[in-house]
Amino acid sequence: MRYSLIGLLFIWVIGYSCRKGSSSEISTPEESNLSGEELAKIHCSGCHIFPDPKSLPKAIWLNGVLPKMALRLGQGEFMLEMMNFSNEEMMAIMNSGVYPQNPVMAKADWEKILKYYGENAPDSLIQNEILSTKELLGFSLKEQEIDANEIVLTQFDSTKNQTFIGTSIKSTVYSLSSNGNLIDSIKTKSPVVDIKYHKNLGKVTLEVGILNPSDLSEGRLLAGNKVLIDKLHRPVHMVLADLNGDNYEDFIISNFGNLTGNLTWYDGKTFKGNILNNEPGARVVYQVDFDKDGKKDILALMTQGREAIVLFRNTGNGEFEMKTLMSFPSYFGSSYFEVKDLDFDGDLDFVYTNGDNADLSITKKPFHGVRIYLNERNGEFKEKYFYPINGASKVIAEDFDNDKDFDLAVISFFPDTKRNEAFLYFEGQANLKFEVSSKKKVSSHKWLTMDAGDFDKDGDKDIILGAFNRELRKKAGVKSVVILENLLMK
Repeated sequence: MRYSLIGLLFIWVIGYSCRKGSSSEISTPEESNLSGEELAKIHCSGCHIFPDPKSLPKAIWLNGVLPKMALRLGQGEFMLEMMNFSNEEMMAIMNSGVYPQNPVMAKADWEKILKYYGENAPDSLIQNEILSTKELLGFSLKEQEIDANEIVLTQFDSTKNQTFIGTSIKSTVYSLSSNGNLIDSIKTKSPVVDIKYHKNLGKVTLEVGILNPSDLSEGRLLAGNKVLIDKLHRPVHMVLADLNGDNYEDFIISNFGNLTGNLTWYDGKTFKGNILNNEPGARVVYQVDFDKDGKKDILALMTQGREAIVLFRNTGNGEFEMKTLMSFPSYFGSSYFEVKDLDFDGDLDFVYTNGDNADLSITKKPFHGVRIYLNERNGEFKEKYFYPINGASKVIAEDFDNDKDFDLAVISFFPDTKRNEAFLYFEGQANLKFEVSSKKKVSSHKWLTMDAGDFDKDGDKDIILGAFNRELRKKAGVKSVVILENLLMK
């Protein structure tokens, strides 16, 4: 339901009166004597790395990114923005404090920023050359019969020797046996995005609530039909771990959210939330002893405006200290990472993808791709490998061919269809070198989900892919779920 501008204005005034008191006085800062560049470095760098104008085309800055940035500085068309939301979501956004009640800067200063980006941004970005790939021969293609086109979960489960497929439109979870036969299907209130087995509670499922960008909290954590936690803010990932030392598994949940969100761990007995990071964009979490002090820490990828890999160092008794290990520009499109000792030197490194291309800056970005960052043991991580992939969305690092090094499987949800890059396999060589392969009928289509595991129970790791694409079958005749069966042990 949408409301008239007058109705929205009334709700806005009432909402702010409740939050701020009865005063309707609006303070407007005086124009500064600073340049547009100086103002951008002050106001933009307050939330994330300073965005270089040369990183995006001029039209993207002026028509996509900066109009949204204006709202966070008390500039722009706030009321028109609010008309995009229902009353409930609009009030949630206003109560969050994301948008200030009063302007943060003078309008003349904001216009300086607009002029700075307009004068210094390029008309277009120079794109990467199309890299050649050979046909991947080490995996055979098996198309899975699932009556759905919008897949949000593909997950191998070694505990129960099953494979889970989660769909969006019908909100159904399918369970498959190791030969691909359907075991059962269960309807859910909203799409299931993660499934784990709790030592005490059994099978637990994480429902996203509202799949599209939203600031309403409709996600849930369930054990069977029992709701353990509700009102989660678009959760996308969970980890089970005993964080407070009571010998009972707790939940670390990535509440991705939208304008707001958080990374929170919930007590496994009381389900009380303990916020680790009160910002949106938590995508994936690992529990590892990063600092080698005998206590497991938390590593998380944050992927919205303040893009970063963050360490939460375990100080005991369920308490953590946050430290940012790596930061990325707000337009970088961080999408996934894995934590592995990639160079076998005893410390943990990162293999990372950036390729989110669905927000404010939709254009082909030559800096999208897969990267390897090695741990320099001095608190620094150095980029040692980059391969460009438009829209890279997830990477899995495993020794798929059992030759004692890491191989990479990478998918893209926003590929350039001319580049055959929607699925790429990187066969590991010495010194972090890779031979890159693609797979006919697979590498030219969009994939949203991927997992690796021994699907057919023959002793090697297979790969499963899921597509979120309403037009996939109509245009290509390709199933929404495919399994790449590893031929190593055949």
